[in-house]
Amino acid sequence: MRTGLARSATLALAATIAGGGSALAITATERTTRVASPPPENGAPANASSDNLTFSGDERKARKMAFDSLASNLVPGDTNGVSDVFVVHRGSRLGKLDGRVERLSARTGRSGAEANGESRNPSLGGDTRRPSRCVVFESRATNLDRRDTSPDWDVYVRRGNRTTLVSPGRRDAHNGVVDGRCETVTFESRGRVYARDLKRNVTLSIGRGGNPDQQTNGKGVAYERGSQVYHRRFERVTRRTRSGRRIKQLSRRGRELLVSASRSGRRGNGTSANPSADDNGYYVAFDSTATSLCTRTCRGVSGDRNGRTRDVFRRTISRRAPTRDRMQMVSYSYPVRAQGNGDSHSPAMSGAGENVVFVSEATNLRESRGIKARTTDPNGTQPDVFYWNFPRGRKTGAVSRESRTNEDRGTGQPWPAPVGTPAISNKANYIGWTSAAGVAGSQSAPGVADIFVRFLGGR
Repeated sequence: MRTGLARSATLALAATIAGGGSALAITATERTTRVASPPPENGAPANASSDNLTFSGDERKARKMAFDSLASNLVPGDTNGVSDVFVVHRGSRLGKLDGRVERLSARTGRSGAEANGESRNPSLGGDTRRPSRCVVFESRATNLDRRDTSPDWDVYVRRGNRTTLVSPGRRDAHNGVVDGRCETVTFESRGRVYARDLKRNVTLSIGRGGNPDQQTNGKGVAYERGSQVYHRRFERVTRRTRSGRRIKQLSRRGRELLVSASRSGRRGNGTSANPSADDNGYYVAFDSTATSLCTRTCRGVSGDRNGRTRDVFRRTISRRAPTRDRMQMVSYSYPVRAQGNGDSHSPAMSGAGENVVFVSEATNLRESRGIKARTTDPNGTQPDVFYWNFPRGRKTGAVSRESRTNEDRGTGQPWPAPVGTPAISNKANYIGWTSAAGVAGSQSAPGVADIFVRFLGGR
């Protein structure tokens, strides 16, 4: 059972032109929000699909939300005909989801030239002590930094009005993730994971793998390799140069850890992927078809009851973690003793690692026996967004379905279309997803995917 959450409802956003810039204006008083709303004078919806929502890591404030979109009517002067990266500057007021929309995939300068290639997959900085001061994204543009002249994918950082190449000398660089201080970016290139020191402009090779997710504190990264999930620590250490000057530089620390391992330390007997790291290197969430990960380990579900169906897990990787467990099954709701009866995947974890959102085709996941089985999941096996809450004091996890519509008044009205790309804020008070659903004030054309945000409460 979740505590300290405000009532759930649904909120719609529409955008307007204001003083030559773009802004989002609230047009309803409920709580699930369509974020990718455009600024045209007629209030028309985004004219193309949006995806890959991410929140700034500044604790429960989440002052910024970034995403990518093919729409050309979110900001004035968007004429490049490709996807761009946008940010909503929403401020620090809890639950207030309107704000100024800005396009960040542009050349250096306040009104820098738009990118001549597609840009996507943003990552925002920020942590519990500081607001976000940068956004990292990948792009095929060749005009964002003079060092990049090839149309392959590269990773960039936008800080203030300056856009800088993060992956110089690397081909096909993807999945850039920035730490909270905007000092380190991890990314993948040609089957290897790298960490880029933005202070010294030096790149460190972490190891073989892909699809990395960096800890917010910039001291470790989780990644995939060979159908398994791994974690590797790194941090800034003090070195002396030949001249005797002391400098700090990135260095690998300790040995690589196999995250998707059974209690005996053996590789999981299935495919594991999609790692999500917490703030401090205590936990890694991932999805897997393995049936050996919970044996004599997970709370309430030792045996894997659904066989090779994909489940979501959370592995404890540090002795400093506030819990003393090794592995938990996220796609399992302890109050009703239910393991998801459909594929669950694509986890996104909160900063403290106590909350995870994921996508699932399961029809039996609910947070309490007070929710009647027939209203648990009215849209059946259609993918929904679920939320796992595991407070350290309770030591058990409950799962609730959160992709719900305006009409939901506690009975769980069905979301009318499949969902994907879930996102969660640092303190889990905001969650989001992508869906081509004509709900929450959306009037998008059929097949156009919008981004929706749900505000769960201030505490």
